[in-house]
Amino acid sequence: MIPIYIPSLNKKAKKYVSKCLDTNWISSQGEYILIFEKALAKYHGVKYCVATSGCTSALHLAIKSLNIGKGDEVICPDLTFIAPANMIVLSGAKLKLIDIDPETLAIDHKQIEKKITKKTKAIMVVHQFGHAADMSPIMKIARKYNLRVIEDNAESIGGTYKGKKLGTIGDVATLSFYANKIITSGEGGAILTNSKKIAQRCYVLRDHGMLRTSDPIKRYINLDLGFNYRMTNMQAAVGFSQLEDINKVLKKRNTQMLLYKKYLSQISEIKTRSFKSWCSPVHWLTTITILKKNLRNRLINFLAKSGIDARPMINPVHEARHFKNFFNKKNFVNSINVSRNSLHLPSSTDLKKSEIQFICNKVEIFFKK
Repeated sequence: MIPIYIPSLNKKAKKYVSKCLDTNWISSQGEYILIFEKALAKYHGVKYCVATSGCTSALHLAIKSLNIGKGDEVICPDLTFIAPANMIVLSGAKLKLIDIDPETLAIDHKQIEKKITKKTKAIMVVHQFGHAADMSPIMKIARKYNLRVIEDNAESIGGTYKGKKLGTIGDVATLSFYANKIITSGEGGAILTNSKKIAQRCYVLRDHGMLRTSDPIKRYINLDLGFNYRMTNMQAAVGFSQLEDINKVLKKRNTQMLLYKKYLSQISEIKTRSFKSWCSPVHWLTTITILKKNLRNRLINFLAKSGIDARPMINPVHEARHFKNFFNKKNFVNSINVSRNSLHLPSSTDLKKSEIQFICNKVEIFFKK
């Protein structure tokens, strides 16, 4: 079986983790936490980075750092992994879903303004599957209505929008280092911001609400109702080893994207991703959309029998059991269509050219049958 994704770890990862083990700094207090945070901030050109246990916890902290809670509303795209929507609701706010743009697969900025009320406090933007959301009009809307912008950049680290790195345009952004992301720490995430106030609030909430200080006595003063959303030193060591090689990783992944595009473009029954001129995309997962409806699951099963682990596109947020009674599916035509008819093909960084050819050949054979 060719799996959907295998992490690509370098020799430095083992070296750095061994140092953690040899020095007994294995929890959240080791040197690699600060090293990784500083390196991520430098790579993105922002002032602050807060490492977290995952992107989901980073999203929760980002929302809470903006003092969003009960009585507030947050706008979010309907087609996204469930975490952003869940964290909005778990923060006490009301979820306002918006359909996606069928080309970018990110939030449709043309529908945002009509969803804004006096209770709206923020716009959650998800840079979807390596493609940026159209940030200029989104930021213009945010300034007009005095709204905060949260960028979920879990899937698109290294990508740019009009020359600006994703995760550096809004008020606060989140990253994911899960095993199937561009770079990984196994589990883990991070928050990016240029706001000292937001960063300090995230640090406090991340560490049980305790005062952030080098004073060993004052450190245990609790300032707020906080969480344990810390990354371990070992995770940070792996993450740092990955970040050191990110340019090589992005180059290899771009080559893979072009190979897939070359072979899949010959299959008239499917549509591959297209990219806006203002977006410098990142190749995360190879996504195809089948033009004829009701064939997606049949293709996935066919590929599985051929030893290829293809995955269905994520489901729209409004279809989740805990959300479906609050939304009208008529408002999400694009997210439903893309979700029902799209799938992801194996996209490991070290996937061989011969494997890509094999996968694309099997897709072609399916439609010939």
